[in-house]
Amino acid sequence: MGMDVAAIVVNYRTAPEAVQAVNALLVELGGDARVVLLDNDSGDGSFERLGAGAREHGWGERVVLLQSGHNGGYGYGINVAIKEALSWPNRPRYLYVINPDAKPLPGSVQKLVQFMDAHPEAGVTGSTVHNDNGSLVSAFRFPSVLGEFEGNVNLGVVSRLLHKHQVPLAPPGRNTTVDWVPGTSMLIRSEVLETAGAFDEDFFLYYEEIDFCRRVINAGWKIYFVEGAGVSHIGSLATGMADQTRRMPPYWFAARRRYFVKHHGRLYAAAADAAWLTGHLIRKAADRVLSREPSSRPHMAEDFARYSFRHVAAPAPLSAAPKPKPRA
Repeated sequence: MGMDVAAIVVNYRTAPEAVQAVNALLVELGGDARVVLLDNDSGDGSFERLGAGAREHGWGERVVLLQSGHNGGYGYGINVAIKEALSWPNRPRYLYVINPDAKPLPGSVQKLVQFMDAHPEAGVTGSTVHNDNGSLVSAFRFPSVLGEFEGNVNLGVVSRLLHKHQVPLAPPGRNTTVDWVPGTSMLIRSEVLETAGAFDEDFFLYYEEIDFCRRVINAGWKIYFVEGAGVSHIGSLATGMADQTRRMPPYWFAARRRYFVKHHGRLYAAAADAAWLTGHLIRKAADRVLSREPSSRPHMAEDFARYSFRHVAAPAPLSAAPKPKPRA
């Protein structure tokens, strides 16, 4: 399996976890496995620590360690690593993208590869992500206006009425086509990149895998969830997004808007914003009435409304990637 698959790990200030992830991948993929480990300009000594890890564990030529030289975002880092893997004389048939804070469960990558081999129409496959807090993430519908409302209102009666629009799907429990799978762990057929293109680098972080899967489907491929091919995941290690006491970073708002404007236009994006904000305000009111613990980040409504109003007339597509700052 090893020579058929090139694994891609993009590191940003998570060097110890990235070293563990690569060790797990080398075991999972077999003796002739190849891994591209890219440091996305962490600037904290990560690249040197990754090099030390390579020497300590004797990775040798099985792991190609790269430095991007510019933190252009997660999709940018993936693209740099993909370009390296596809330049090899033995071009891999599949590219396995996995977060540095994730590890494949035993046999999981092999299940994804076997499924892809048996389903030539499959462009991308993914599986269940087992988060360290006990939650599961499996597969998703594409975001929509009603999905934005349902996902924010947090009321059981609304969720029951709009269950066909819920973005996160319950674990399917079987192999099935879906709209998109988490970018935490996805197997990509190399040919897909020739028809659907690579990751859109104007998504700095978040929504890049949703956009990618949408373009894969538009190019005539299918996205599959594969049962029993899971990964364990620490979650938001590099971004700190798991900390609900922190305000949502600007790049999340930018990425979300870019997705809606790019695929649906400005009018639809404005409707999605209104649905999100309405659902959120209802949830905040319900939290007070029902004496529930507040279930949103600080200043979320204000930050969301401010970003939405400021960019409502922005042309499409709107870049979600922050401008690179000159290095000191």
